[in-house]
Amino acid sequence: MTRFTIKSDDQHTVPEADLPLALRRLAALEDMLEELASDRTDIPAELAKLKVSGKEKTVRYKELLGQKLLLNEMLALLERHGIRLE
Repeated sequence: MTRFTIKSDDQHTVPEADLPLALRRLAALEDMLEELASDRTDIPAELAKLKVSGKEKTVRYKELLGQKLLLNEMLALLERHGIRLE
């Protein structure tokens, strides 16, 4: 991965020549964070619907449960780096 930011002490800078690429990457990361925030509410709701329908043993339920676990791990990693989905 090409890193665009340069860290010195507690400050980050981006060389002016890399600014357009850095902004595109930041936009992509923000898009990903929006999707994670949406999944954080959508997945549990879909799991609850399947559970009410007695479909806890279906492949779809198990897939969603796996996605929920992965999502929780991703959110924990982001929080360790000071990124919260609020």
